[in-house]
Amino acid sequence: MIFRLFALIFLIAGSSTIYAQNLGSIQRGQRGYSPPARQQDAGEPEKPDVNLLSIERADMYQEILDIDVFTKEVLKSYLKDYYTATVDIGYDENLKFDAKRELINAERKKFETSLKEVFTEEQVEKILTEEEFGKEKKKYDKEKRQEKRKKKKRKKNKDDDGK
Repeated sequence: MIFRLFALIFLIAGSSTIYAQNLGSIQRGQRGYSPPARQQDAGEPEKPDVNLLSIERADMYQEILDIDVFTKEVLKSYLKDYYTATVDIGYDENLKFDAKRELINAERKKFETSLKEVFTEEQVEKILTEEEFGKEKKKYDKEKRQEKRKKKKRKKNKDDDGK
């Protein structure tokens, strides 16, 4: 009888320590751990909208070069053709890097010859350097952001004055 009592106490004490160790559930160091999500194919990058791009650039060039509306529309059509060709070349998976570079250079030369029909040499040079380096675009975008901020500030000041 004493032996059974000791065995019963031993079983109860042993089971309570096993229960306290949480062997069947998540361990302390693993709480809150979730495995990283599996990477999925990102797919093909989305092509830029050449219509929108040509409109934005034509507006920018109209301000920079101070050209009339008709010349702007001509430039917009040239830009659209140029962007369409370069985007198609850039997203062609069958072409190697060197072949893409040669085709893009050929398109740039075609673009330059078409620009020379309408614009002066100085304007053509400005457009080509802008297309290559994009410094004026950054300035143009910065000026537009500053104008928007000033308009917002003026509007806020008018609203504050009116109250």
